[in-house]
Amino acid sequence: MNSLIFFNFNKKLIFLLMIAFYGLTYAQTCTPYTGQAMISGTTYCLNGNLNVVTNISVPYGATLIVQSGQLQSNSIQVSGVLEIGDGASVKSTGTVTVGAFNSQKDSRIKLGTKSFLSLVGSVVQEDPTFFGAFPGSTSTIDMGTNSVVEICGTFTQQSTTYPSVRYIGIPTGKAYCIAKADVSGGGGTAVISNDSQIVAIAMGNVVGLGMGNASFCGPNATSATCLSLWPKGLSDDKSTCGNAPAIIDDMDAFCTKPGATGTPDGFTKFGITVQQKKSEWPENIPNGFLAMEAKDKGFVITRVQHVSQTPQSGDAIADPKEGMLVYDLLDKCVKLYNGTEWKCVVRSCND
Repeated sequence: MNSLIFFNFNKKLIFLLMIAFYGLTYAQTCTPYTGQAMISGTTYCLNGNLNVVTNISVPYGATLIVQSGQLQSNSIQVSGVLEIGDGASVKSTGTVTVGAFNSQKDSRIKLGTKSFLSLVGSVVQEDPTFFGAFPGSTSTIDMGTNSVVEICGTFTQQSTTYPSVRYIGIPTGKAYCIAKADVSGGGGTAVISNDSQIVAIAMGNVVGLGMGNASFCGPNATSATCLSLWPKGLSDDKSTCGNAPAIIDDMDAFCTKPGATGTPDGFTKFGITVQQKKSEWPENIPNGFLAMEAKDKGFVITRVQHVSQTPQSGDAIADPKEGMLVYDLLDKCVKLYNGTEWKCVVRSCND
């Protein structure tokens, strides 16, 4: 009897010791970051705001996770991983370097949803592959949904065999990579991103770097030349820095209105279809004049090279009429003429 009680007691003791051991092990997997020098093989975490007056170096094999709040610093060397969690941010007044040339090791800055990286200084992406001679490693900036990278200094990309900016958010989202000064690359086939969700805006010159599949506006981009891509919170003044929070705030602040309710005023009388017509179609569609349907066809409106916001001589449409719709090939958007101006149709109430 006593042996049985002792055995049960031992099982409980072992169980409690296991919980304590695993809890201690888990707690030790993330070392609180207070600005100390980091060592390889260690993960550091920051919760809250921290201003580090010295330069920060994230060595190979180390990870710094800004879980919440804002980290501010001078220059930052990211040889390992810098992860900016959802809603968190990093600001730097000096140069930020991602990776090291010919290191043959991976380096990464990762931004979560609605996080931002705002840099007064420059960004240098160094290529660990020696221009592709030793493939397999990368140094990248990975951007989540509605994240923003704001570079107020120059941006330099060394890699020529892979893009330095990647999108990792939801497929229907986007992220802004904004360079307010000059941008340069390694030439040849070098591209900044192959993801269309990356909106790349270059407000200075661009040399030796293609934009790949990114949604691009530049060089020397302004709000007037990037009507469909320009975020509301971004200033045209290239000398100002710190627009990232306003861009994030405005990014998903869409205007919505309730749908129409009540009894329809009428029903559609005309229809064009390439499918098997149903007997009740198009008369079952309320409040329409013309209905069109297809499973594998698109509706293409008039495409023109360009129409200026305020009509000018030389525009593709010489005499626009109020309510006219066109697709502007240069600005890459559907434009509506409201009687005085051409404006891109955007996701809003368009009042």
